[in-house]
Amino acid sequence: MNDSNKYKIWELAASKIHLEAGDRENQELDELLQQPENQKIFADVHQVHKEIPEVRPLYNSSSSRSWQIISRYFKNKKTKLYLNIAKYAAIIILAFGIGTFFHFNLKPQPEIPPVYTEIFVPPGQMSEITLNDGTHVWLNSETTLRYADNFGKDARNSELKGEAYFKVKRSEIPFKVGVKDNEVEVLGTSFGVIAYPDENFSRVTLVEGSVQINDNHGRTLKQLIPKQQINLPDDKSKKITTTMVDTGFYESWILGEIKFDDEQLNEVARRIERWYNVEIRFASTDMQAMRFTGTVLKEKPVDQSVAAICKLLALKADYKSNPDTKDVIIISKK
Repeated sequence: MNDSNKYKIWELAASKIHLEAGDRENQELDELLQQPENQKIFADVHQVHKEIPEVRPLYNSSSSRSWQIISRYFKNKKTKLYLNIAKYAAIIILAFGIGTFFHFNLKPQPEIPPVYTEIFVPPGQMSEITLNDGTHVWLNSETTLRYADNFGKDARNSELKGEAYFKVKRSEIPFKVGVKDNEVEVLGTSFGVIAYPDENFSRVTLVEGSVQINDNHGRTLKQLIPKQQINLPDDKSKKITTTMVDTGFYESWILGEIKFDDEQLNEVARRIERWYNVEIRFASTDMQAMRFTGTVLKEKPVDQSVAAICKLLALKADYKSNPDTKDVIIISKK
């Protein structure tokens, strides 16, 4: 058989298998299949077609990405593929491409929604992760971080509910964290964020570098300098405030400590609730306004931490165990 007939049988066989052959091609194929060597080629082409995984309609595809997928398939095969079989596969792919070219251009390509990764840290726990771009993130209790699977390629966008501390890897691609109705934008820096859904504010504390706070329309609200903290009320009618702070109080929790600097007792209780996964109740509301300065260690049991706070403030604590839910701690005056 000459080379022209050999390539012709490959082309016609591929068209036949993909139901793309016309009457003339089918007639020409039938004539060529009278020869035994052509019958063997047709059988080989058919076998290669069976070996290639089923291909779904190609949306938002590219020739380079398609070839990468096909290449990985052949590389992972355990059996040896000879050169002539590779040629058959190339013709099959070509025939398929020709048959679908007009389909791609005639029909609008639906937009494929992005796939997201979501990390949730349950109450009483803490997590430490490294993102694809090299950014290091600590996630506190009851925190959710969400980002697209293409994070670090064309964009570095994420969404946060809860509390996190970021050490952002410097890059030309801006690193953005969505917090409620606002956005924190940086290039490379260290900062902490608090944005729990059950609290009526968000807070960003800059440790080093610089960050820009944007609203949900992309407008810049504030640019922070190191050791500056911004409080963003959920109520848009309330004023945004910025203060200079000791950042150690807002990054110490990643080391297993919670440091409080003259904070109201109800805020102290809220953080201890998340840290230890307990519920704290006050026997009277006036105690909630009491102020506390000190450090709580994660490695210490909750009863020891609460006992230390109560001793400093002349209070007492009663404990109620709930095996099926959270333990309850009732704070009252001595």
